[in-house]
Amino acid sequence: MKRICFLLIFVFLPIWIFSQNKLFEHFTTVEGISHNEVRKIVKDTDGFLWFGTQNGLNRFDGYHFKIFKHNSNDEASIVDNRIYDMTASKDKLWVGTVSGISVINTKTQHVITPKSLMKAVGYKQILDLFYDGDTSVWLSTLSDNFIVNTTTFKVEKVLEDYNIQCISKGINGKLWIGTNKGLLYYDSQQKSILKVYNIGRFNAYSLDNIYTNTLGEVWITLDNDVYRFQSERNRFVKVYESKSLNAITENKEGTLFFGSYGQGVVSYNRETGEFSAIKANPLISTSLSSNDVYDVFVDEGKNLWVGTQEGLDYYDFSKHKFNSIVHIPDKDNSLRSSFVQSLSGDNEGNLLVGTRSGIDKISFENDNKDFKIEGHLKSTFDNQYINAVFLDSSNRLWISSGGKGVYLYENENNRLQQFINIPEDVNSIVSNNVNSITEDHLGNLWFGTNSGVSVLHLEPNGKYSFENIYQVGNNIKFEAVYSILEDRQHRIWIGMNKRGVVLLDTISGKNQYINFKHDPKNAESLSSNEVFVIYQDSKDRIWFGTSSGGVNLLQEKQDSTGKQTYFFKSYTEANGLGDNEINSILEDESGNLWISTNKGLSKFNPDSETFFNYSTYDGVLKGKFRKNANWKDQQGNLYFGGAAGINYFNPKNFRQSKAVSIPFFSSLKIDEKEVLKGDKLGGEVVLSEALESGSEVRLSLDYNRFSLYFTTLSYTSTYRNQYMYKMEGVDKEWKKVTGDNPHANYSNIPIGKHRLYLKACNNEGVWNTNPIYLDVIVKGPLWEGRSFKIAIGLVLVLLFVFVFLMMNRFKYHQGKNNSGKVVEKKFSKPITEEMDAENKKLIEVLQHIMQTEQLYLDSELSLNGLAEKLEISSNHLSMLLNDYIGKNFYDYVNCFRVEEVKKRLVDKAYEKQTISSIGGDCGFNSKSTFNRIFKNTTGITPSQYQKQNT
Repeated sequence: MKRICFLLIFVFLPIWIFSQNKLFEHFTTVEGISHNEVRKIVKDTDGFLWFGTQNGLNRFDGYHFKIFKHNSNDEASIVDNRIYDMTASKDKLWVGTVSGISVINTKTQHVITPKSLMKAVGYKQILDLFYDGDTSVWLSTLSDNFIVNTTTFKVEKVLEDYNIQCISKGINGKLWIGTNKGLLYYDSQQKSILKVYNIGRFNAYSLDNIYTNTLGEVWITLDNDVYRFQSERNRFVKVYESKSLNAITENKEGTLFFGSYGQGVVSYNRETGEFSAIKANPLISTSLSSNDVYDVFVDEGKNLWVGTQEGLDYYDFSKHKFNSIVHIPDKDNSLRSSFVQSLSGDNEGNLLVGTRSGIDKISFENDNKDFKIEGHLKSTFDNQYINAVFLDSSNRLWISSGGKGVYLYENENNRLQQFINIPEDVNSIVSNNVNSITEDHLGNLWFGTNSGVSVLHLEPNGKYSFENIYQVGNNIKFEAVYSILEDRQHRIWIGMNKRGVVLLDTISGKNQYINFKHDPKNAESLSSNEVFVIYQDSKDRIWFGTSSGGVNLLQEKQDSTGKQTYFFKSYTEANGLGDNEINSILEDESGNLWISTNKGLSKFNPDSETFFNYSTYDGVLKGKFRKNANWKDQQGNLYFGGAAGINYFNPKNFRQSKAVSIPFFSSLKIDEKEVLKGDKLGGEVVLSEALESGSEVRLSLDYNRFSLYFTTLSYTSTYRNQYMYKMEGVDKEWKKVTGDNPHANYSNIPIGKHRLYLKACNNEGVWNTNPIYLDVIVKGPLWEGRSFKIAIGLVLVLLFVFVFLMMNRFKYHQGKNNSGKVVEKKFSKPITEEMDAENKKLIEVLQHIMQTEQLYLDSELSLNGLAEKLEISSNHLSMLLNDYIGKNFYDYVNCFRVEEVKKRLVDKAYEKQTISSIGGDCGFNSKSTFNRIFKNTTGITPSQYQKQNT
């Protein structure tokens, strides 16, 4: 049975390319969801995702969760926190709980459940909700079934002799209804049962789900097994027996996914007809959170969402561009160590992997989608620190091991020969610490070591001898040599740590050399003296990778005297490179360079000089890539090794998404409080309609500020999305923000009407050219309005012109009477400078009292309270924070709170106090707010910070 399961998994892999990288992201209460037990997942008509849990309802915009909970003092709250089922109709979310039904207007986010509906249904547990795609929602309890009109909320009882458990709509419009008395084939237009299918044992709980896929096939989970309808024989046939399956969904490729109790997610491959389980593994942080799955859902971006007992899981299909091979403890077919030092290939197409624990040999099948790790290459290398693996032109394998010199392994005769440094033998290798190996056009091998360069020659008698080069010239020593390249002109380039690059001319017989180093006064010099990577591309361009200065391109030319001159053009983070520490370079079949760094992979087009960076968001493994740990096979697959394993991929499979991301306004906040339709501030209704493109935002002078949050609702690598916004009459240029926490802050907006535009680009750089907009209207006295000021300005200009003309006329008549008189003019200091100086003093006072009096420890601290402390108005304080510090009130205060938390997390005086209570003592009024703000500020959770710093 184990062998069958193994085969099923690998049959499944080619379609849903999981291999070892089951890269599930996790959302728990730490990330802001209200409860870890996620029962139901639904998408509304705008594209927002809603998650029903055992303790509240959650709306998700790709960045933030908004929580809806029952409040016994608020009739406009949901009826119960325990969510059992949900469905979405146009602009409405229907929420079934253990105590009745709630209906939410998804545009306004208001609960709008009519009392007539509550009275008809009662406060009973809702078993099933189903929207028929037209005008009706089907609703069932243990005792009754209803059809509810989605517009009028008119309620009608239906199928009173049955207990409905689940419903699906066929492609012909007929309904499949699972009941306690069989599966009904139902015509909703005629309100008649066309046929009853009795399959196994039916009761109110035996049938979990019915699903009609894109081909019109009907699937059901009955008694936790899977049945499929055979239309040609008009019957249901059991196709999978598990005793645990429940929910069903489908991706665009036609793969079905089933939730299960105990088996995780089970997938069905339509092409092979095979089922395969994807399970939680406590040793892999990116696997499923739990094997107990309540719901599965695929969004329009083809991302899989999984509601489990231990949290919400998310699988981004776009991350499959990068496959990975990693070390999994106590698991077959995994690397012996995650720390990959070097990569090479053999003459049979296998990948040789040098790790800190020996060498693995990996063979690939099925266009590299499947792999098999065949174990150690030779037991001699087990548990050895492998620095370099190199296959020469004679198919001999050279292996350097930390402190043990270099080995020659000949696979054909299984012969192993070791070369070590012998101090008294000048023909032995210069050092036992070999960092790099390369071969020149004559077949000589060059070894870069910590003590110089060794060149291995094969003598006529069949013996090997080393020619050791310790230095060139009088003062250029070869130390810590990490990279050696023979270019196509047969010149030798030697890269060193701290000593730059040496060009060695061995062809002329004169052993001429040039040492290239960084010159701070010369922008065309090498950008760093730490050169670990040297690479020549297909157009004979030579590239140098440094540890802190990015990538350097060698450029050569002859001066007027015919002398060859050399200079370098550098590319760094300022040019778009992901990181300035370069670990390796490979060229793909299209001429792009793939550069491994400490922050992922960068794709560089040398012709257009543009970068596109990939990180863990895209499936790149965490941790550093290692120096020169790369390989390109004959099929064009690229391999990069690092501290977490191997990433491999074929760039020809990368297709830029041309799908345009449509931006959405997700929430509007004033002083950190969300503003919804109908809310009043300063006597003004801020939003008279739901927040969407074309809405008006009306502000009084007392509340002339807001934070606007936005999203794209694509959910595919949302943190890679970018946004640009601009408010007419306020912003001179478009402002650009990343997808980390996209929002815009405004304050002290001029009186009048201003249109705010927003546009977005997807995670691959494709911009939406049609922005959405809001009209922001700031109301105030007539004399403070922009139009009034413009009119006054025009009057003043006309008055000035009139006075000027009259003065000239007067001077003309006075003639020389005024000659010799000097009019003394005095210029007073502009009031704006005085105000600026005063504001800066107030900022100093503010910083002082915040630090000395620790006002931020008060969770009830408000803008008005802090303004009173400074004896200024709240508007004045808001202006100071926004214009001089660049933060709104809550961001400013929370910075102090986070710093105080960081101090206490590592202070032994607080070691007996829980992290949550520390957050509360430092001014955070809720656990979710504390965790979210701390992570947004530091990039890690409070518990991770404490572990890293204690």
